[in-house]
Amino acid sequence: RGDVASTVECYMNENKVTSEDAFTKIDSMIEDEWRTINQALCEQRDLLPAVQQVLNLSICATFFYGKRKDAYTFSAHLQETVESLFVKPVPI
Repeated sequence: RGDVASTVECYMNENKVTSEDAFTKIDSMIEDEWRTINQALCEQRDLLPAVQQVLNLSICATFFYGKRKDAYTFSAHLQETVESLFVKPVPI
């Protein structure tokens, strides 16, 4: 609704960067954390249940910030993602 700053806007304000730079940095952070979590999953098999929970949570980040949209702050973008997963048929 415009009354709350998005994650990207907050990053832009805190680091004095453009929206493109903010999205690039957020994409980079998601990728770095994804690699860290996968590495932990492979190396720490005894922690599998706990790591699996964190892994499941981290997957959400791609839904919130994928396609360079801030679905965490603006739920309309998240609605598009949910519709694409559960409502709209996949063309074969």
